Amino acid sequence: MQQNLFRFTGYAAAFLLPLALVWLSPIYGLIAWAVSFLAFGKWTPKIWPMLLFAGFVDWELISVYWSTNRPAGWADVVMVLPFGLMGVLANGLTAEDPQRWARRFADAFAWATTLCWTAIFCYSLAKFGWVSYNDFALGERLGIHFQSLYLIIAALILERRIWSESAGVSWVNAVAVLWLLVGIIFLSARIHLLSVPVLMMARLFELYRRNPSWRKHIIRWGTIAIAVLGAMVLTLPGPSRRIEDLVNELRSVDGMMGGKQTNHRIFIWKYGIDIIKKAPLLGVGNGNGEDVLHEELLTCDAKFYNKKEPYYLHEFRYDFHNVWIQCWAEGGIIAFLLMAGIFLWGLTQSSGSMSYAWMALLISSTTESLLDKQAGVFLLTFMVALTALSSRERQSLR
Repeated sequence: MQQNLFRFTGYAAAFLLPLALVWLSPIYGLIAWAVSFLAFGKWTPKIWPMLLFAGFVDWELISVYWSTNRPAGWADVVMVLPFGLMGVLANGLTAEDPQRWARRFADAFAWATTLCWTAIFCYSLAKFGWVSYNDFALGERLGIHFQSLYLIIAALILERRIWSESAGVSWVNAVAVLWLLVGIIFLSARIHLLSVPVLMMARLFELYRRNPSWRKHIIRWGTIAIAVLGAMVLTLPGPSRRIEDLVNELRSVDGMMGGKQTNHRIFIWKYGIDIIKKAPLLGVGNGNGEDVLHEELLTCDAKFYNKKEPYYLHEFRYDFHNVWIQCWAEGGIIAFLLMAGIFLWGLTQSSGSMSYAWMALLISSTTESLLDKQAGVFLLTFMVALTALSSRERQSLR
């Protein structure tokens, strides 16, 4: 009964993540899973990871006290609490045969994501006659960036099944992986259009090096997959336009060139680094970063364009669009080091394709404030639990 409850809540957490429903939030599944961890897990602490995540939560709390916007600081603490507490809990407790259940929960998330993407693709075709980039909603509350990030991680999870299952199951997983990669192309988040080929080639090289008997298959099918996906990026209207925009933005980093202005993130990062320079040790306080950033952007005279309509950055409220700049700007060097320690833990404690999932999170964290959005916090919380379980040795809890 105890183990059945742990399994049921784990599956619930996995399935609810990509749905992101308003009326059935993923947080309910994560809370239920955490409660079953607490009620039925065996106390086998890993001290250093527990201290790392506890330190992260404690510093989030402490850094509210020198913030001039404490209500926002407390709201930020509530936002990241699932991520920090799951790190403490999952590294303090374990379940019977944890590696097997980590794999199963990961597979459940991957197939749920695949089903969601398929349903939305069919809906978009029926409604628009084609796949509309601007009207995708993998769940009711996921933005474009997180949709494509979920698809990447789902693809990485299913990819490992290609090499370890029977021929029939391997082909099913291979088709699912390619379908998820097609989804990433349609969604066209530029950081992911750039990072996915890099991750694919790195993963294929690792498989080639470790599996001599599979080398011909890896070269043949890997080359075909990269070539087909690359051709789709360059020829489909949405992705090709996004790549063209990116090239134009890179050409105009120092200002307007050929009627194109660089991405506003470049300016946000520059002003974010200026904030860090003014308070490098303790930062400006948790919750106060966006206020200070907005004040800094008042001095930015760069003009941007929404089609033909000009605008300035100070006309909107922006976050830092970068986890590392935001951590350091708000919580100082300690917050930065704690976050770096968590990502280092994730990379070193995972293996195979799951380590590439952490790399995808790391890359995404440079262009999006993952901890400012529920979709990012919940995904990180789930990844922390999977990583903690998969790093455990099998043991009986009787």
